[in-house]
Amino acid sequence: MLLLAVAVSGGFTGSSAVVADEPDELLTAGEASLVRVDQTYIADTLCLPDLSVRSLSTMFDTEPGGIIGADYPRTLALPNGNVLWTFQDARIRTPTGARYVHNIGIMQVGTCFSILVGGSSSSPRAWLFPDQTAPEFRWFWPLDAEMGADGQVYVFSVEMNERGDRYLARAEPGGTFVARVNPDNWNVEWYGTPANAGNDLYGWSIESDDEWTYLFAHCHRQFGFDPFFGNDAHDRSCTDRVTVGRVPLGALFEAPTYWTGSSWNPDRSRAKPVIPRSDRFSNPTQVIQKNGRWLAVTKVDDWWGTEILIESAVHPTGPYTTVERRPVSPKCAVDCNTYFSSWIEGQNSGRPNDPLIISLSHNRWDGEASYIYRPTYAVVAPPADQPTVAMRCSLGYCA
Repeated sequence: MLLLAVAVSGGFTGSSAVVADEPDELLTAGEASLVRVDQTYIADTLCLPDLSVRSLSTMFDTEPGGIIGADYPRTLALPNGNVLWTFQDARIRTPTGARYVHNIGIMQVGTCFSILVGGSSSSPRAWLFPDQTAPEFRWFWPLDAEMGADGQVYVFSVEMNERGDRYLARAEPGGTFVARVNPDNWNVEWYGTPANAGNDLYGWSIESDDEWTYLFAHCHRQFGFDPFFGNDAHDRSCTDRVTVGRVPLGALFEAPTYWTGSSWNPDRSRAKPVIPRSDRFSNPTQVIQKNGRWLAVTKVDDWWGTEILIESAVHPTGPYTTVERRPVSPKCAVDCNTYFSSWIEGQNSGRPNDPLIISLSHNRWDGEASYIYRPTYAVVAPPADQPTVAMRCSLGYCA
């Protein structure tokens, strides 16, 4: 995505569609009224020599399917051994020039990666919610994804609305939506809304244990809010807050209960932050469970931060303590930035001592389409095995 509103030129250029102030009726109908969507278009497939972080970092080097670059990679390891990747704001090369496709998917089968988009080779569109998208005016960015109790894949997404005079001048989240993806044929089968479809974005990060699915929230308000270095950027009233709700395992459409700091409660207004906030103005945190530990990765302070923090807790509600500080390196000295780190699943055997992989997104400050706009990947040591559930409860961490 373009990272500073001041650097973006042009206005609404991608569609002549008229976008209503309120979401479409079919999108707000919830689980009971779902809309069938078109078959996924596979733009291209590339195969890497291996799944090392060096190879993963070359994923877009040959511009498969015309993809120049993308950001915000998230992954979901599927029961069949494949891995679903989602990305925000892929730049795709077309006969008329580079264009934003506001979301794409990639299905990884072994070391091969198939690019999933909407539309066709001559007219690519967003993979998710293409008919509800008016490019650069109203669009959908993928959040995290999880397996439902029915064995289907559910990709949580945020509806974004441009309220300014150009793309990413003032981009406001409008609400949370869900797309169901068939893990066998890769088609998007319907759209709906979760029980909490608000713009606090429960589903920003999702992780499950043996009993519960946890929905972490982050407001994702980056463009057009409070001044930073002469540009209107992050909304300081919320971008340092990460809260969490939970539902029974895989029951993604049930109403969550929320962690209040001492217990779980159905009132979302009582939710308390679970990730440390001191000396941070943005916490775009992603969470996984590994070896009985809950691990949070955060590119602190987004574009202006200088390090990735790895934090660890016994329980998803914390308390989280820092176990590693990792400095980041932009791809160029002056014109480049870094942002958003996430956990990349499914790239090894899953054994307890296998290393973990994290991503880091990159771009130019002016947003020019270039090789800079491609994530890099790095290895993180796994945590040591932790005590049993009973032992953790004896220490007071079984809430």
